[in-house]
Amino acid sequence: MKISQIAKTFNAKVINLKRDTKIKGLKSIHTAQKGDITFLTDKNLSHLAQKTKASAIFVKEPIENLNIPQIIVENPQHTFYKLIDIFYPDKPKKARKAKTAKISKNTKIGKNVYIGDYTIIEKNVEIGNNVTIYPHTYIGENTKIGDDVILYPRVTIYKDTYIGNRVIIHSGAVIGADGFGYYRENNQHQKIKHIGKVIIEDDVEIGANTTIDRAMLDETIIKKGAKIDNLVMIAHNCIVGERTIFAGQVGLAGSTEVGDDVILAGQVGVADHIKIGNNVIVTGKSGVWSNLEAGKMYGSNIPAMEWSKWKRVLAVLLKLPDIYKKIKKNL
Repeated sequence: MKISQIAKTFNAKVINLKRDTKIKGLKSIHTAQKGDITFLTDKNLSHLAQKTKASAIFVKEPIENLNIPQIIVENPQHTFYKLIDIFYPDKPKKARKAKTAKISKNTKIGKNVYIGDYTIIEKNVEIGNNVTIYPHTYIGENTKIGDDVILYPRVTIYKDTYIGNRVIIHSGAVIGADGFGYYRENNQHQKIKHIGKVIIEDDVEIGANTTIDRAMLDETIIKKGAKIDNLVMIAHNCIVGERTIFAGQVGLAGSTEVGDDVILAGQVGVADHIKIGNNVIVTGKSGVWSNLEAGKMYGSNIPAMEWSKWKRVLAVLLKLPDIYKKIKKNL
């Protein structure tokens, strides 16, 4: 696409268009070369735009003394993301049922479905329209899958799972495994059989090697629009709210309830039976041990520091109870 065509696509004004160059690639402002287009998020970073070798740039406001064409848009970053979709569209798989796939006879399969090699689909499964199931995927009995779902290679879906429309599940994810539940009897750990379900609502994306356990009796629920990163652990009976985001290595213990529009940063760990309100943000590596009130930001992580300094800090931390007693006594 030429620069003028890109501007027209987004109903945008273009300035300094001396040559209507054909754009061949999309790059960051640091790595862009001739034939590429880039974007600037903040006018205060205009010095970066002065150094870029790109042939065009998305900006919110015109930048003075910048000789390359500038496409003026309300949100340069979002517009750039949309242009990525235009330049690099996903190529849908053509409808196909691989000969090596094992599909139970009473499975209901919708229109335009792709089923890859060595996929196993058990009995009483329902699959909607325009579904893509990549090779080596397992789908357990009584599972229902909506329309426009993508299951990448080696996804494992245990029985009695419900998956809504436009859900994306990446490679290695395991949906519906037993929860980690045992009781003690005769000095042994006795397994608690989990007979509940997992429900994944519309427009959810689940990252690679993430695990979502089935409920013991009821339902583990991932609500509409939630986005879950790689290597996340969601235990039995958890409820994850709408549009909530979990970064990598987040872990929820059993029966945790997370509200809508929550952000849990990387490696946040949440104890069991905790309730997290709507619009909460928890910073990375934090441990959550009590309920969190809606609309607030929380964090308890300790950032990395030079080792010998940390040992001195730890020595003081271990003495804090005694120090506190002395201070309290003298008050």
